[in-house]
Amino acid sequence: MTPRRIRITGPEGSLYRLGDPINVYDADTCLGRLDPVPVSVDGSEVHLEHFHPTELVRGAQIHVGRLIFLEICEFLSEHFHQVQAVSFAFTRRVDILGGGLEQASARAETMTRIGAVNVQVAPNALPGHFVVSGVWLYNRSNLESLRVVLAEERLRYEEWAAQSQAVAGSGLLGALQRLLNR
Repeated sequence: MTPRRIRITGPEGSLYRLGDPINVYDADTCLGRLDPVPVSVDGSEVHLEHFHPTELVRGAQIHVGRLIFLEICEFLSEHFHQVQAVSFAFTRRVDILGGGLEQASARAETMTRIGAVNVQVAPNALPGHFVVSGVWLYNRSNLESLRVVLAEERLRYEEWAAQSQAVAGSGLLGALQRLLNR
């Protein structure tokens, strides 16, 4: 089976241009959207913050947002060589990660693993909720770290997607589809 690859586009499926909103897809399924992405005047830094997940992502039993962030970092590093830094602020509540402290800890740990610097955890307006912010700098070491964590997240997502598909296709039609895919 071919591994899934998250697809990053601009508005309405167009090629992404720096500064545009980012749309994120798994094949033809929309996973979410980031508001227009602020870009520094010289184009060397982008800021990722306002992610709007679809209902599919909000209801997922895994944290798909982590995969999406990592995919966007890799996408930017591959397609926009002038981008040398990706700043971020994670503010969205993700209940499957646990309470506010558990969410902040999981996010900070992932960002540290990919080489992000100045990772900070600060209180948010919601009691017991935190904002995790920092900067991922583009360099060889950080790119290698990003790819290791991204491979882990892709595998986790692949397993979840396969299980979800199996549950959705557990009837007669699902069994026929699995036989045809062999």
